[in-house]
Amino acid sequence: MADDAREQIDVRATPARCFALASAFEAYPDWTSDVKQVTVLDRDSAGRGTRVEYHVVGLGRRVRYLLEYDFSDAPRAFSWSLVEGDLLRALDGRYEFSPTDGGTRVDYTLRVDLAVPMPGLLKRRASGMIMGNALRDLKRAVEADEVVEVDDGDDVVQDLNADELSPPPSPPAPSPPSPSVAVPSTLHPETVPFEEAGTEARPLPPPSILESVLTELLGAVPEVKDHVLEAADALLDAAKALVDAADRVVRQQRGEE
Repeated sequence: MADDAREQIDVRATPARCFALASAFEAYPDWTSDVKQVTVLDRDSAGRGTRVEYHVVGLGRRVRYLLEYDFSDAPRAFSWSLVEGDLLRALDGRYEFSPTDGGTRVDYTLRVDLAVPMPGLLKRRASGMIMGNALRDLKRAVEADEVVEVDDGDDVVQDLNADELSPPPSPPAPSPPSPSVAVPSTLHPETVPFEEAGTEARPLPPPSILESVLTELLGAVPEVKDHVLEAADALLDAAKALVDAADRVVRQQRGEE
């Protein structure tokens, strides 16, 4: 059974701007963390996507799901429900956009049910992490793209001509290498100075939402970790039994020969 989770965030932009960005599904790969591909399959008379296919990356694999959207409460809110998807039984949610003194309060409700059995506590934790990441991504994208307004309320659009821009300062000339150091004409792009060898940091890509959920759940809920360890022990026992059986077969065949 799926459980509802709810989170809110305040955004320094108008409700109309928040609604416009959140409902522009094809642009999701440009500003969301895990969405890699979006295909709008059907649209309503206003051109808004009503059936949308998503491909996201999580747990080391590509996950596909199809959502159906309802805009009957637009532009104040819109909702969606899962049609079909990998690893999911439910992925139903709703965005609401309420005006505030400083902009908009975005209210996000989500119901997640995975195809694998999972306690309600873990489902709520998964929903909370998914919503938290989505709201932070939405806030960052909306506020970064917020329209600047002048006193009369008109949008400001500045046309900067090339002759009005001052040329950028010339970069400083590189200092010649010391004559005692032999500098090859072409360096490999991954060349590391000898004194720094072994100390270079190679940052790993940030974890996906689903990977973060799994990591937190295993660390925060001891019984989940115990179940995983028990399953690993069972697999090891099964592998050992298989090896023993194969060894007996080999010995029998050698005896017959």
